[in-house]
Amino acid sequence: MNKTLLSILFTAMLCASFLVKAQTQDAPALEPELGVGGNIKLDEASTTYIDDGVDFHVHPLWESRYISEGRDNLAGKGIASIASEFNYNAIAIIPWLATGIDSDYTEFNLNAIYATQLFNTVDMFIGYNHLRSRENASNAHDNEVSLDLSYFYDNKFQLTSSAYYSFDSQGTFIELAISKGYEVSEAVSIDFQTGVGFNAGYVSDGHNGINNLKLKANVSYKVIKQLEVYAYSSYTMALNKNAERFVGDQTLKNVLFSGIGFSYQYR
Repeated sequence: MNKTLLSILFTAMLCASFLVKAQTQDAPALEPELGVGGNIKLDEASTTYIDDGVDFHVHPLWESRYISEGRDNLAGKGIASIASEFNYNAIAIIPWLATGIDSDYTEFNLNAIYATQLFNTVDMFIGYNHLRSRENASNAHDNEVSLDLSYFYDNKFQLTSSAYYSFDSQGTFIELAISKGYEVSEAVSIDFQTGVGFNAGYVSDGHNGINNLKLKANVSYKVIKQLEVYAYSSYTMALNKNAERFVGDQTLKNVLFSGIGFSYQYR
């Protein structure tokens, strides 16, 4: 456990040392939204950034597959979820509820996230997540802590690192990504992202090391000031898969999947 926590801190220090050397300039702060599995996602396709003070968001989302850590969790079946964000200045409380489509699966995550801007171009998110899930009458629960860093090279080019630690598996999963955003118009934004994932005991029965490569395209349409519709398409590629030796690698696949949802912001 201590070695894993040290690995998280070491990764964060490496990222921070790189970011400090970079030239600083003004960039918008990200909103700590949640993606698949209740994890923080730092995609910049969203244009509904939070302001200082109090606000509340709702994010329903349908996804053709439940993919996390490069793994097809529900054997090709989809998942529907809804997240509610309660933001007060730098603190966000985000419950996330999901249910399987055509599968006996439910999951609930309760997240507490602290967001801060380290430099003009560097955002940091520190999170705690309590998870509960049920699949075919089998229950599971876990607690996780996470550290996310985002560096804006300019207003639309972004580097992100994400590390989350599971107290159940006593392991860490790390994701590094590069994304580029474009504003097609005042209402339409698109974002392209590529990233890699590394397993360090988080998937306890899967292989350690580089895990998957992900390519993703997002598009969002701002219907009105408070309402945004968004969709994505993503492809994940299994890296160093060894299903004969590691049972957890059996669900590590090359998969094309997509999702559609919306975000409504109460003021």
